[in-house]
Amino acid sequence: MCRLDLCRTPAQGPLLLVEVLPAGSLLTALLARGAEAVWVAPGPKVARLLAEEFGAKALLLGEAEGFPPEGFHGRLALADLPGLQVEGRFPILAAPTLYESLLPEEEEVYLANFRNAKAVLERFSGEKGLTLRPAGAPEPLLSALVAAGFLLKRLRPEGPPHMAALLLKAFPDPQEALFQSEEGQALHRQGRTEELALASLIGVDPVVPTLVEKRRYPKAAYGLSQDRLAYRFAPWNG
Repeated sequence: MCRLDLCRTPAQGPLLLVEVLPAGSLLTALLARGAEAVWVAPGPKVARLLAEEFGAKALLLGEAEGFPPEGFHGRLALADLPGLQVEGRFPILAAPTLYESLLPEEEEVYLANFRNAKAVLERFSGEKGLTLRPAGAPEPLLSALVAAGFLLKRLRPEGPPHMAALLLKAFPDPQEALFQSEEGQALHRQGRTEELALASLIGVDPVVPTLVEKRRYPKAAYGLSQDRLAYRFAPWNG
């Protein structure tokens, strides 16, 4: 049995965080292309602090209004991956929505989207006590809700319908769901419809990212407005 969390309440067992856009699919793809781990930071400042530790091996990815912040190597864009050197680097994503979708006390966390759906279903088939949380909860992203419905339908085919499963009926085509979402429309306005097509591909990345480390940045020591964390994800290997 698995449950759908739309309120961002602490998961009592394994948590499957579902994010398609803007950063979840990219994180999965980076691991599938050889990155040993990918860091998630709440914003550019913490991302730059991490990059200072890794030096030339840091790969800073983030964006504001479709452009990478100053000093960053690229955007949160699947379409840009072919031009990036990933192996041997430490990708760091300034990804506030993904960051805020996690609670600091949660330990057993995995990341899911359309691109790694096959690997996720193989990993969690028959799993008891699993929680699915669409990114952005308690105001979940439409793209994440539809992807959660896609997974729920297959993880618990005999269970009662949830909002996410009902949304899946309204958007049976993943690419159409991404296009209709607010986050998809933002990409469309930037002329980045290829990003929607790449994020809607199902089962192309055979990796399940799992949370393996949390690094704390106290506000007093780093001049931040509040204490912050950075999360390190690596491929789950059983």
